[in-house]
Amino acid sequence: MNRRHFLAASAATTALAATASASTRASEELKVIVPALKPEELADLKAVAPAVLLVECKSEEEAIRHVVDAHASYGFLSQAVIRAGKSLRWVQQPSAGVEHLVEMPELLESHIILTNMQRAYGPEIADQALGYLLCFTRSLAHFVQTRSSQEWQPRGPGIVLDELAGKTLLVIALGGIGTEIARRAAGFGMRVLATDPKVLERPPFVEELHRPDALASLLPRADVIASAVPLTKETKKMLGAKQFAMMKPGVILLNVSRGGVVDTQVLVEALDSKQVAAAGLDVTDPEPLPKGHPLWSRNVIITPHSAGQSPGGERRRHEYFRENLRRFAAGLMLLNIVDKKAGY
Repeated sequence: MNRRHFLAASAATTALAATASASTRASEELKVIVPALKPEELADLKAVAPAVLLVECKSEEEAIRHVVDAHASYGFLSQAVIRAGKSLRWVQQPSAGVEHLVEMPELLESHIILTNMQRAYGPEIADQALGYLLCFTRSLAHFVQTRSSQEWQPRGPGIVLDELAGKTLLVIALGGIGTEIARRAAGFGMRVLATDPKVLERPPFVEELHRPDALASLLPRADVIASAVPLTKETKKMLGAKQFAMMKPGVILLNVSRGGVVDTQVLVEALDSKQVAAAGLDVTDPEPLPKGHPLWSRNVIITPHSAGQSPGGERRRHEYFRENLRRFAAGLMLLNIVDKKAGY
C-alpha cells in the first residue's frame, strides 16, 4: 500500500487527536495564519471553512504578532513563528520539500502536525524531466542553438538521434513526482524500474518495484536514472563515487529532487569520463549554481529550480490547502502528513 494514500498509524493518531480536540471547541475560535492571497482564493477558503478566522500576513514579522493565539499557519514556518505559536496544532508547508523544517527542534519535538504539498507539483516536474531526456536523445538543444545558421544539417558531430522505446529508466523514489515520471516514461515505451521505502503496490506502468536497498543491483541496468527522492540524512549524496561506478557507461542522469542527493564533484568527473553521457538538473549543490562552476561547461541542462512552476501547480497547491483547511475545521484527518522523524 502506498504511504501517500494511507498515513502511518502514529501520525494519523496524532492528527486525529489534534483535529478532534479542535472540533470540540467553538469553531469560531479557530484562527489560521495565511500569506496574502488572491481575493478569489481567500473567498474560496472562507466558503469551505466559514467559521475559521483567516488572518492574512504580508511578512514574517506580522505573522509572529498574529500567531500567538493561532491554531494553524500556512507558509510561515520559521523557528520564530513556531516559537511564538503557543497554540499551533498544524502547519502547512507550501512546497513538497521539508528538509529544513524537520531540523527545527521546536517543530520536530512538538505535537504540531506538519503537512506538505507532495503530488501538487508532480505533473509539471515530470514534464520537465522528460523534456531533458528528449533534448538529449533527439539533440533538440543543438538544433535550437544552430538554427541561426539556417543550414540543413541532419547529421554531424555531437548530434544524437535516438529513441526512448526499449530503454530502461530507474526512478529513485516512486512518490508523487516519481510516479508521474514513471507514467510518462512508460508512455514512451520505456521499461520502468523503481525504488521506494513505503510504496508496496506496484503501478501497472512500473515493471519492477524494489526497496531502496536494491539500488546497487538496479543501477547497472538503467539507461536513464531519475532522482525524485527527498533529501534526508539517508539520501544525502546517495549518488556518489561508488554508485556512479555501478552505472552503465553513457547513462543519462535526471535530478528533479534535491541537489544534495548527488555528489556534485563526482558527477563532474563522471561527465568528463563519459560514464554519464548527460545530466538534466533542476537542482544543484550548491544552489544557486555559481558562475564558473564546472557543471556549466559540461553536457548538462541546468534549470533554476523552476520545474515545479506552472498554473496547474498553483491550482493544485491551493486545492490541497483548501481541503486541509476544511478537514482541520471539521476535526478530520489531514492530507500529506509528514513523518517528521523520517523527514518526508
